[in-house]
Amino acid sequence: MSVINIRDAEFYYELHGSGKPLVLVAGYSSDHNHWWPILDNLAKHFQVLIFDNRAIGQTKDDKNTLLSVESMADDTMALIEALGLKNPSIVGHSMGGTIVQAIAARHADKINKIGILQSASKWRKAALDGLASLVLMRKANIGVDVILTALLAWVFGEEFLCNPTKVAELKKMILADPLPQSIHDQERQFRVLEQCNNGAYLSKITVPTLIAFGVEDILSLPHNAKELAQNIIGSKLVSLNCGHNMILELPEETSAILLDFFQ
Repeated sequence: MSVINIRDAEFYYELHGSGKPLVLVAGYSSDHNHWWPILDNLAKHFQVLIFDNRAIGQTKDDKNTLLSVESMADDTMALIEALGLKNPSIVGHSMGGTIVQAIAARHADKINKIGILQSASKWRKAALDGLASLVLMRKANIGVDVILTALLAWVFGEEFLCNPTKVAELKKMILADPLPQSIHDQERQFRVLEQCNNGAYLSKITVPTLIAFGVEDILSLPHNAKELAQNIIGSKLVSLNCGHNMILELPEETSAILLDFFQ
């Protein structure tokens, strides 16, 4: 549990476990806690780096820096190099997956393998409009419970949504967050998704690549994952029966596919 100053920002990070380095890059509006459901499983086999991207959690910058897939990829690589992690494997979920695509295309000589979980090379208009509506609801002072109900419907699969205990626990956890993302920072990260177009990067990715999708995912469709697999030579494509958050919905299954590929 530490901070480090790089690229005009103070990044919060944690290192867990020992072994070969494995870096986890969280997605839109998610901080390092996004990985807790699978962290212990991975830390038994790797030295795992989790951290807060800009505009979320405990990482601090001037709040005016414009964010892009490329800038966040460079942040991640600068953090890896500052911490002395040699030839790490890198996994990104959702927006984190788009960041990892840029890392693999631009820094192949510095990394081992990559995992792209529930992501896309370019985000669909429907997905962007859905996420933008969450920002608009916050600006309109819509009740938090209504916003969470809308968010969960976009993110989770049928089994999770039909379990009132799990839904209530998740809402309670979100509401208890001591460092909720500001509207300004949520908009900063949203622009990363809105402007992302990684199509030209895919043919440049030569490192071993795992691509995983959820069959019920309505933010990044199975089609998006299959398109990634078709354009990244030699990539491995796997699916899980879940919505857009396999890490929380199916932690054991997600851990298993990651351990199988990265060990």
